[in-house]
Amino acid sequence: MLYGVEYRYVDILWLDNFVMNFSILWITFRISKVKGSLWRLWISAGIGALYAIIFFIPGFEVLHSFFLKIALSLIMLLVAFKFNTFKDFFKAFTFFYATTFVFGGVALGLYFFTQDYMAIQKGVFVIKDYPVNKLILTGVLVIILMHAMWRFIRLHLSKDELLYKVKIYFDGKEVMVDALLDTGNMLLDPISKHPVMVVEFSRVKELLPQEIREIFTRSLEGDFHTVVQVISKSGWIERFRIIPYTTVGNPSGLLMGFKPDEVLVLKNGKWYTVGNVVVGIYNDKLSKSEHYQALVHPEIVA
Repeated sequence: MLYGVEYRYVDILWLDNFVMNFSILWITFRISKVKGSLWRLWISAGIGALYAIIFFIPGFEVLHSFFLKIALSLIMLLVAFKFNTFKDFFKAFTFFYATTFVFGGVALGLYFFTQDYMAIQKGVFVIKDYPVNKLILTGVLVIILMHAMWRFIRLHLSKDELLYKVKIYFDGKEVMVDALLDTGNMLLDPISKHPVMVVEFSRVKELLPQEIREIFTRSLEGDFHTVVQVISKSGWIERFRIIPYTTVGNPSGLLMGFKPDEVLVLKNGKWYTVGNVVVGIYNDKLSKSEHYQALVHPEIVA
């Protein structure tokens, strides 16, 4: 016995809480995109699991305090993630608690549907003979729900909240555009698998070689054979891409793009270099109000 707690029970309790904590932290890490690493998540999950053991030891009732529970969650977040700004911290904190509540709700729902044994002691779920298959299912359902919730929230934010200043460098030239974060933009270069940022032709026109400009001024960007012929004869053949895409009413569209020398994104008052980006050229207006001239892939500003 350890202060009235059986060793086997302690082992099960620690393992159960460790797996739960790690799952919640990992989901928070994946969805929030805040910097972290697996080893930091492991340590943080271990701290939370250790707290769960001490929580049940007689004489440590002070740990039941609401403020100490909040303090523990803050310590776990500080250990698990590397915060560069308060915005990153707030995002991780919000996702951590949202994931925790969703995770608990899904786990409880599965319990009522499957009737697995689950005891409740001092407000904490205790699962004996840990059902790993239920944890996996819970994790999958939580990821789906959190992604759906986050996308819904972002779609209902003010567009100003989703606008970014972006600088594009190519062949010694530079242009700056206002880019809208497009949560539905999952466009990838089929060869490199790099995310594609769509920019109006009028904004990147001065960056392009004359033979490439001619394609767009003559509105031939949708003619596959013409595009291939021009690119094959261009001195920039290795830098240009042909990107297939689908939209409503156009199931087999083609987007011409290029690999820039460098792309910088302004976030929280600082310019950040973004690697492995392809710039897709759109020969029309993306915004009728000209509020933005580009659509940025979520991975680029993550």
